[in-house]
Amino acid sequence: MRSVPLLAVSLWLGAMGFFALVVAPAAFATLDRDAAGRLVSVVFPRYYQVGVVLGVLALAGCVARVRMAGGRAADWISLALVLLMVALTLYAWAVVLPAAHAAREAMRPSGADTAAVAARFARLHRLSGLLNAVVMIAGVACLAVEVMRRP
Repeated sequence: MRSVPLLAVSLWLGAMGFFALVVAPAAFATLDRDAAGRLVSVVFPRYYQVGVVLGVLALAGCVARVRMAGGRAADWISLALVLLMVALTLYAWAVVLPAAHAAREAMRPSGADTAAVAARFARLHRLSGLLNAVVMIAGVACLAVEVMRRP
């Protein structure tokens, strides 16, 4: 159980980085904007699902370590960081993603207030990016704590 949080968070950050640095830019570089948006909206639920599954595995490892080792400070820090990562990912998946999808779909037909809908989508897109950035920063911090705690 000692290595589970390190492995799970490493895989999670790798998946996030691959999506942000490879998949999304490639989609928007090769497909028209609408098709790339549809592709990304199909990938995002799976992206968040993978994050939650890996986060739950990391949480289980952290909780087991706290219970077995009596809870050293590094164990509690890792637990708090992974808990933050999972909470933000769940919020992005359950709240922000559906709202952004609805706003994106509302922009398709020419409506009377497309500027307001576009502004709402842009705001939700920025929030999604911010949440993902915080999750990545917390993940890097967690990995640093995990590496420093090794004997």
